[in-house]
Amino acid sequence: MGISVTIGQYDYTLDTKNRLVVPPSYREALVRENGSHFFVTTALGDDPCLWFFLPSQWEKLLEDFNEQTKHIKDKSQVRAARVKIFGSASQVQADEQGRILVPHNLKEYAKLKKDVVIVGAGNKAEIWDDSKFQRFSKTKADPAMTKLAKDLDL
Repeated sequence: MGISVTIGQYDYTLDTKNRLVVPPSYREALVRENGSHFFVTTALGDDPCLWFFLPSQWEKLLEDFNEQTKHIKDKSQVRAARVKIFGSASQVQADEQGRILVPHNLKEYAKLKKDVVIVGAGNKAEIWDDSKFQRFSKTKADPAMTKLAKDLDL
């Protein structure tokens, strides 16, 4: 079985009980993987969003993290990243309506309010507060993509 790829952009509403609908294609991928739960954690970097993984993606993250950090000399950086990613992670299971419960600490970290965007990022999805995602798109993503397109001659 290969690693599932998460794509697309989905607008949802976080309800008063902190439940969020998981896109149907992600739920279908979970079934294909014979999985029972997703993983959600804080994103690395300074962008206030959450990372959302299917089980195969989570396993790949663990493998890649361990492999890619072997040669980093500053072990305090590795430890800080390990604690941030894995220490804040939660396994979440979708209910019969396809909703997950976003843990309070993760909701606070990402400053999620009512309107939420789930964005496929290939090896994971990102969960954003809509207003923060719009700001990110305008101030960081669009300029970065313009530069990358020029560098790649696309």
